[in-house]
Amino acid sequence: MELLGGIQRMQHAIRTPVGDPAFGLAVTRAVAQLKLAFAHHVAVTEGPSGLYAGVIDDAPRLAPYLNDLVGDHRTVWSALDELEGRLSDRHPPEAVRRHADRLIREVWLHRQRGADLLHEAYETDLGGET
Repeated sequence: MELLGGIQRMQHAIRTPVGDPAFGLAVTRAVAQLKLAFAHHVAVTEGPSGLYAGVIDDAPRLAPYLNDLVGDHRTVWSALDELEGRLSDRHPPEAVRRHADRLIREVWLHRQRGADLLHEAYETDLGGET
């Protein structure tokens, strides 16, 4: 599953009415799907042959920004784990929804920062960078 699909499933799940008995199950499934999608995203981007390694080779000036994106990965993982914990601890549905909404925003912002960085690395011609 792609990250975008995981985000969209989470958005759909938190639109389930909080009084609906299906709310908790919908969000629990969406968290599991988003975790899988995010794990795939991290595997594709990090590591010696990941997307970020290519950016460092092609546009070394962007290395500090890549470190920020890796930091985002840790932040998103923590937020996913926290949301999962809130579901298992039976927090009020409204609180779960607010946390899930913040998580969605974090992931969207991360995707946008990554897209901006790739644009900077491969669409901006600085001439003679490497």
